[in-house]
Amino acid sequence: MQIVIDPISVPTPGALNDARDEPELVPVDEPSSPVGDFPFDGSSRQSRSDQPVPLGGVPRALREAAENAGLDPLNELYNEALRYAQEGHLRLARERLQMLLCMSPDDGQARLMLARVHVAGQRWQEAIAALDEASNYGESVPPSLRRAVEDHLQAERSADEEHRTALRAREQGEVRSLRQEARRLRSENAQLTGRAVDLEREVRKWAWSTIGVSGLATVFIVGSLLFGGGAPAEATAEDLAAAETEELLGEENLPEGVEVQTNPADAQRDPVAASTAAKAARALTDAPILDGTALELKVREGAAVLAGEVDTHKQRKEAERVLSEVDGIISVDASAVVVLARTQGTTHTVRPGNTLSHIAYAYYGDSQLTKPITKANDGLTAKNLRVGQVITIPPVE
Repeated sequence: MQIVIDPISVPTPGALNDARDEPELVPVDEPSSPVGDFPFDGSSRQSRSDQPVPLGGVPRALREAAENAGLDPLNELYNEALRYAQEGHLRLARERLQMLLCMSPDDGQARLMLARVHVAGQRWQEAIAALDEASNYGESVPPSLRRAVEDHLQAERSADEEHRTALRAREQGEVRSLRQEARRLRSENAQLTGRAVDLEREVRKWAWSTIGVSGLATVFIVGSLLFGGGAPAEATAEDLAAAETEELLGEENLPEGVEVQTNPADAQRDPVAASTAAKAARALTDAPILDGTALELKVREGAAVLAGEVDTHKQRKEAERVLSEVDGIISVDASAVVVLARTQGTTHTVRPGNTLSHIAYAYYGDSQLTKPITKANDGLTAKNLRVGQVITIPPVE
């Protein structure tokens, strides 16, 4: 790749010799920097120069020495920089121009050439600084060149701003995702805590039941040994099961809202089934979601048949689940349970996370039955569904 830089007229040696007086160096207060913590306190080097350094420093002395030897260092450095720039050696061109500017800081043409070299290397910040310096030293800066540099600087600033905006947007999105995840974890934690409390209550209940049954068994065994002699083991087991069934099916222990259909003869003939029915009835009553329901339970040979009325389809499914977890229950038939929401309708208070599909499934058992709900609530949609809103659940049968 060849980079072409417009040649600029080289100043004559006479014109440069007239400007040998170097500008006075005025100290400028620099902003504070970490260098202040590491002062320049090193020892000076031993110089072997025979001649004193003139006013203007070593660059001035080198310039005068070169001129006394018959060289024109300023124009030669300028020409070398121009040649290197045209050949694409931008680093060498910058070095030659910097050497020239050390000897002649007020050379506006050299500063303008340095700005063009920076432009060729796409060093826009250095280019605009060099253009300003060239203008300060009286050099005419082409408006198109300055405009091109300023346009590139503006494009870089815009790109940086877009990058920062994208980073901020991504960070905000990640923060929102983390907040949603935290809310989800808190909700799951609350559910697990409630489940743990329910399980702890269940463990305590069964622990007391076990203690009671063990006490009854101990009393019965002792009585059998004292009064019954060598009674068969089968009779003892049956008597224990009958005692447990009689205790669980007593009126004072029978759960409110759940009716167990059995009779004393069946309980005496099959005490294990009667005991299972009593445990199933207790499990139904311990489920908070089934409060206020009216259910009838029959248990025969491990098959539980449930009838009665519940308010929602969700309650019927919960009753089936509770019965399936009872020891001794093999199958559950809840087809005879009437869901009042389908036959009579009801109302629902919207809670966080509710959708029309969820509500339809909870009350009707079919997430597709959303049209009756929207029609009964003046065209209710998912967009205007609000937490705390009381909506009508119409009958669908």
